[in-house]
Amino acid sequence: MKTEFSKQLVTIKGTKDGLVIRLDDHCAYADLLEELQTKMKENMIGEEQDKDVHIAVHVGTRYVDEKQRGEITSAIEQSGAISVDEITSDVITMTQALKMKEEKQIHSYTCLVRSGQVLSVKGDLLILGDVNPGGTIEATGDVYVLGTLKGKARAGTEGDEDAVIAASVLAPSQLMIADRLYLSEATREQQESESMHMGPRYASIEEEKEEMVFHNMSSLAALRSRRQKAID
Repeated sequence: MKTEFSKQLVTIKGTKDGLVIRLDDHCAYADLLEELQTKMKENMIGEEQDKDVHIAVHVGTRYVDEKQRGEITSAIEQSGAISVDEITSDVITMTQALKMKEEKQIHSYTCLVRSGQVLSVKGDLLILGDVNPGGTIEATGDVYVLGTLKGKARAGTEGDEDAVIAASVLAPSQLMIADRLYLSEATREQQESESMHMGPRYASIEEEKEEMVFHNMSSLAALRSRRQKAID
């Protein structure tokens, strides 16, 4: 039973982006829901003047299923004037865990990708072989070709702008990283001749210019290191 000295189960904080509602992740769910409904009424959150306020809810390490998410949302939106933008949790489901594992995997194929063929994976893609004109390879992560890339290659297909496309001989008809597209104006013969002389290269999106640029493969490790430090 709660007393007047009980720990607050619901904390509401205003930010420049709207309201953040943090819910205790150790108490009984019924007590949490009751306090949430009470606080929304007591603080008069949800009046007409609040209709453009963004609401983010964080439930900590508590797992909430779809039914409970609906109940939390209803408690906050009871006035009808506001709506919840998101409910986040530090707990991931088995489906989410498997998806994360899949996206971090490197899928390796020893093959020749012929014209008309499309090879698409979740995660990084490594091709031990060539990609012929008219062939297409796609990955949500990076694309690596230990051979000649003459066809189309798409990396970061779900919006990852840090993805790269690398090949022993980079002579593509089309490259795409996230939503950035590269189309070569040179003939295939010119591309192959140039690539053979330049050696292995990779394409990435340069943050300052927001366009695709090409580098010698020797600088890829340094790029990865810089980006990892930025994340950390």
